[in-house]
Amino acid sequence: MNDLSLPLPNVRQEFFTAAELADLAKIRGVRNFPNTTRGVNMLVDREGWDALPARVARPRARAGRGRPAMEYHFSILPDTMQRIIAGRVIRSARVRRIEQEAEKDQRAIAALKSSMLSARGRSVMEARAEVLTSIEGYAAAHGQPRAWGIAQFLAAQEAYQHRQEIEQRRDAGEILTDRDRANLARTLVLTAQDGFHVTAERLAVANDRKARPIIKRTALYDWFKARDERGVIALAPVPPKVQRPIPAEFQEFLKFYALPSKPDVTDAHGEYLKAHDQHRRNQPPLTLDQVKYILRNRLNSIEKMVGREGLLTLRSRMAYVTRTTEDMWPTTIYSADGKTFDAEIADPVTKRPIRPEITTVIDVVTRRIVGISLARSENQRSVAEALRNSCCAHGIPAIFYVDRGPGFRNEAMDADVGGLMGRLGITKMHARAWNSQGKGRIERPNATVWDVLAKRFPTYIGEDMDKEAGQKIHKITRREIAQFGQSHHLPSWEEFVRRCEERVAEYNDKPHSSLPEFRDPATGKMRNMSPNECWAAHVANGFEPVPVDPDEADDLFRPYEIRTARRAQVQWNGNQYFHDALEAYHEEKVMVGYDYHQGDKVWVREFDPESGQPGRLICVARFGGNSERYVPRSYEQAAIENRAKGRLRRIDDKRASIEAERDGLLQIEQQRLEPADFIDLAPVPECEPVAVALIDPTPTAGNPSPRRRTFATDEALAAWALEHPDQLLPNQIAVLQRCLSRPIGRENLRANGIDTEALRTLLRAAAA
Repeated sequence: MNDLSLPLPNVRQEFFTAAELADLAKIRGVRNFPNTTRGVNMLVDREGWDALPARVARPRARAGRGRPAMEYHFSILPDTMQRIIAGRVIRSARVRRIEQEAEKDQRAIAALKSSMLSARGRSVMEARAEVLTSIEGYAAAHGQPRAWGIAQFLAAQEAYQHRQEIEQRRDAGEILTDRDRANLARTLVLTAQDGFHVTAERLAVANDRKARPIIKRTALYDWFKARDERGVIALAPVPPKVQRPIPAEFQEFLKFYALPSKPDVTDAHGEYLKAHDQHRRNQPPLTLDQVKYILRNRLNSIEKMVGREGLLTLRSRMAYVTRTTEDMWPTTIYSADGKTFDAEIADPVTKRPIRPEITTVIDVVTRRIVGISLARSENQRSVAEALRNSCCAHGIPAIFYVDRGPGFRNEAMDADVGGLMGRLGITKMHARAWNSQGKGRIERPNATVWDVLAKRFPTYIGEDMDKEAGQKIHKITRREIAQFGQSHHLPSWEEFVRRCEERVAEYNDKPHSSLPEFRDPATGKMRNMSPNECWAAHVANGFEPVPVDPDEADDLFRPYEIRTARRAQVQWNGNQYFHDALEAYHEEKVMVGYDYHQGDKVWVREFDPESGQPGRLICVARFGGNSERYVPRSYEQAAIENRAKGRLRRIDDKRASIEAERDGLLQIEQQRLEPADFIDLAPVPECEPVAVALIDPTPTAGNPSPRRRTFATDEALAAWALEHPDQLLPNQIAVLQRCLSRPIGRENLRANGIDTEALRTLLRAAAA
């Protein structure tokens, strides 16, 4: 007995008897609820369900024959039973919906049966329909029943056949009799003047019998009967077979075939047979040929890939709706999305390779990129900066169409109090989950703009990058970072920003295939508009964007949070901010605005309870007072610290995993070693630290062999190397490379006036 043995509940069912609850708990294996009717009744008495007040759903007697059974409301059951019943109700609704869709499909298939005919079958069906219509018309013209018309048609058909035989004997040279000549003189019987309106060619097609040249009487009656009962489709020579439903056993096979790993049909069938032999030996399994036939002939290209491919891949084959923007102005809809850049860039702080996150905002009507932001990852700050750049440069949109990523769904964007959407008057729309096709107008520029730019960098790591070249540049950059702390093969952050701005300008000036056509005044030829030209055309037609007041631009996009002022102070991000003007707002709610990059001050405004928005500016409070930190911590600094903690934690976990794996291998593979002969080693005296002693390769007249040159510190060695680059030895280069690879070493060099960039260039040239 399983969950399917119980009838699916009604969607509106709210009351259940003790027997129903006990059976459901027993089937689902619930341990904290009785599995028998007696146990449920004891629970009812113990919990006092029968004595519940009237305002609570009181038990009632179920109407029916015999002794009425008490039934109990859904709301008074334990949480476990409520969840089980709710799941069964949802399942019941899905089953009913599937059954309704199946009935609808059967009706559609029945309506399209004629389209399943071959060309020959359709031609035969149409010819037979013409014969029957001709017979009925001939009989009606003479005021006779259908049977009389059939008899006349058969007589005319025999006469025509007899004429054909006479002509064949004449053509063969046989002498004809007078009767034969009289028959040849008669007009063809199957012509329009006889009223049948059927040519000999159509008659042969309708007969569809090579061995029998004429249509028999029984065939005509069968045609009339089939047409009257099942319609004209029944006149086809081989009526379309009513396909039998796909066996239910095929669903069991799909459990082994419809997997993301896409197993082979033969392998999946083998696994299916193993499971079948274990659980359903009394039912014959599907053969491999049956499975292949169903996959090949009964399922379409989408149905056979359900489960083997994700929803996004399947939707790429389904029908879609094209949205037009012909009657819309620019700034009606802005669409935004983030993309991880497919090339490595030098981090502006650590100089290590990173893949930046680019947030792009596009105007849907003109396809114009109106704003971008560049950051380490898609987050609240990068999205706010992209929106700020877009609104300040091109106007405030009416709709902001984005996905459901964390950068677009957060309190700073959506909050009723202080949210950017509410303060700007923008309506935000979220695309459906797993429906990237719905945001095609932002997904496509993400590929055409940023993928093209990424391929222009030597550190491109996309799927089109040659594997050998990618490994080579990866090794070079990592080796240079290990030796010098940075790599000149990694594009700098400044270069990356400049190239992004140039790429955006290039895209906006390039003709777009989805924009209207016009005649180019320079060439006189028709071509599509570019996003900039489309925007200018709307401006020429009277379009005016909703601007952002320059005086309010900075504060308008600043995030605000509700805080309570106490003793002339407000708290934000673990810092205390003080101003004398806050003393009058003790224990009152205020709005605290902050800048992502600044932690030394915050903007405090009055809280407007009616609109829920920041009101009049009270003051600009400064960091100080009872602060938890001696140095104020900005939003960006806090994010950097949290990210560093997370990375260190992951490194510790990885180190512990590696050590555990090593210790386990040592315990497994440790072997007993034979004792070696004892060797008495004299104690080695400890060496005193000495200064760096290197050899001067320059020989002198008095000293023809090279002499050793010593340096007290690494800084002295670096200064000497800059003055004598042609005299550097390999061990000197190694010492300086180790010094540059350590942050403390680079700081000591800079503190002693050493140009680290010149030294790094010198060592790189010497190592080459």
